[in-house]
Amino acid sequence: MMQTPLDLVQTVGFYLIFPVLVLTPAVIVVGLILHSTLIARLDPVLFKAPYFHEKELKSLMVWPLTMVKTLGYMMLIACPKLAKWKRFKGVGEALPVEKPLIALCYAELVMLVSLIVTSVLLLIASALSALLG
Repeated sequence: MMQTPLDLVQTVGFYLIFPVLVLTPAVIVVGLILHSTLIARLDPVLFKAPYFHEKELKSLMVWPLTMVKTLGYMMLIACPKLAKWKRFKGVGEALPVEKPLIALCYAELVMLVSLIVTSVLLLIASALSALLG
């Protein structure tokens, strides 16, 4: 028996729930580990005037905004050319991070991109299900 387009969209949407349910807690746990570790190791080296503006030095000290700083540090470790082009120009010294932390940065970025793509696909499937239903 052939499935209708609505059944197909609902099936795809149903199976897209599972990666989101797995990726979300993983992204949160790894992100918090990276946050505490990278802030402790890289703030003394990088959180100063040539890399951050005065307003940023004050505003990025508060909890939700410190995640922006952590994301910048992750990009510096995982995609150094991109991060050095935009914010961290002139960083030539070796950063105090070990290989497991570098691997964790790569894993976090891959999980974040996967979560974003899966969430967008889930949103599209939900919208199509509402339009077809």
